[in-house]
Amino acid sequence: MPLRRWGPRSLRRRLVLGVSAIVTVVLFAVGVLSVYSLHTYVTTMSDTELSRSLAAFSHSYDKLLESQAGHEAIADAEALTAFVGQAPGNLIAVLHNGEVVQSAVFSDNEPHPAPVAVTQALDQYNWADEHPRTVKLPVLGAYRVSSQPADNGDVLVSGVSLDSANTVIARKTVTVAVMIVIALIVTALGTIAVVRYSLRPLSRVAATAAKVATLPLDGADHRITTRVRDKDTDPDTEVGLVGETLNQLLVNVDSALAALAASDRRTRQFLTDASHELRTPLAAIQGYAELTRQDSANLPPTTEYALARIEAEARRMTGLVSDLLLLSRLSEGQELETDDVDLSDLAVDAVNDVAVGAPEHHWVADLPDDPVWVRGDLARLHQVLSNLLTNARMHTPPGVTVTVALTETDEFAELTITDDGPGIDAELLPNLFGRFVRADKSRSRELGSTGLGLAIVASIVEAHHGTVAVASRPGKTVFTVRIPLVGKTAPPVAGLRKM
Repeated sequence: MPLRRWGPRSLRRRLVLGVSAIVTVVLFAVGVLSVYSLHTYVTTMSDTELSRSLAAFSHSYDKLLESQAGHEAIADAEALTAFVGQAPGNLIAVLHNGEVVQSAVFSDNEPHPAPVAVTQALDQYNWADEHPRTVKLPVLGAYRVSSQPADNGDVLVSGVSLDSANTVIARKTVTVAVMIVIALIVTALGTIAVVRYSLRPLSRVAATAAKVATLPLDGADHRITTRVRDKDTDPDTEVGLVGETLNQLLVNVDSALAALAASDRRTRQFLTDASHELRTPLAAIQGYAELTRQDSANLPPTTEYALARIEAEARRMTGLVSDLLLLSRLSEGQELETDDVDLSDLAVDAVNDVAVGAPEHHWVADLPDDPVWVRGDLARLHQVLSNLLTNARMHTPPGVTVTVALTETDEFAELTITDDGPGIDAELLPNLFGRFVRADKSRSRELGSTGLGLAIVASIVEAHHGTVAVASRPGKTVFTVRIPLVGKTAPPVAGLRKM
């Protein structure tokens, strides 16, 4: 058993999911690149601002050292708050021996020394590396900071707030994400619409194929007239190529069916004509043989035996011709006259008839007390029972019990013929109701079987809108015939005459 494949199996879903997946990857890549580019740009601008801030800080600090009151000013904790050239949000600090000795934070209001938590955090970093870095400072948030040594050996640290930059990046990220989601939704809906519109011709072609697949093609005169519409057969398109190919296939199959139907009609007509023509010479042969045997006292024994064989074979051939003629007429829907028939009474008569001619078998009738009415041809239904019982008699040894049972199930009368004989070869079961099929050819010829009995049964039952089936194993063989009950019969087939 093949493993179940995961994922969508229809072409429509594959196209929609495939296009959506590709667009998702592309949009995600564009979004990531866009956010990354913005982040790089913001970082570059922050580094530029940081360089400007550090240069202004260094210049102001050098001037402070050169002034006469420089040393006293350096000792002032708020000396850095008077420095100019710093934008709101900037942070500057002076480190002596790795510790912050002075600091200032600039804002839209008055500058003020950095909080103690900030100076303690700055003390934790190694400022030997002068490259810009991003740090997370308590109270103040994310900062881009850099450092450079002063002339007196101190270290000057300058920082630029990244709050505004991070806000811009966050807004850009949200905007890109929303745009990607919207683009995906629009792409999915648009792809569904385009794919559905593009595959509509393919759906029409598939509908045509499905319609043809449900047509009954087992009859004699059935034709395939359904075709794909002209607008769906453009060979320049993939779907049109499929439609055109399907039309060519339908034309070929229809032509083959027409030829087969014509051949079947000719065959049936030949059988009918041949059967009619053979009846007269066969009747003449049998009549002359019987007439000659009436004077058997004057005939040599060998001549009398030969005439007897001629008479027997003429009767057997007459029966074969009659069976072929009946099959031919049943195929054309002829030779059936309908009336209400009590299957229970019919089964009693059929069992009694066969029991008289085959006393070596045990015949059992398990029939209901009440009538079981069906609509059909009395003579032909009797022939069905007679053929099935004769079949049981011919192909089972003496002493076998044959049981005929009749029940009503749902809307059908169900008739079963069961025997406890040796059973039927499993290889014969699929074709048992075909013409000229015989289980034991030598025994069948000996008993006069033509191999048409079960074929006639199947044809008569089918003409009555019923079914016939067989199940067999050693020790039990069951033939089951189902005929619609009165009032529940399907519409009559063509050629079925009502009385």
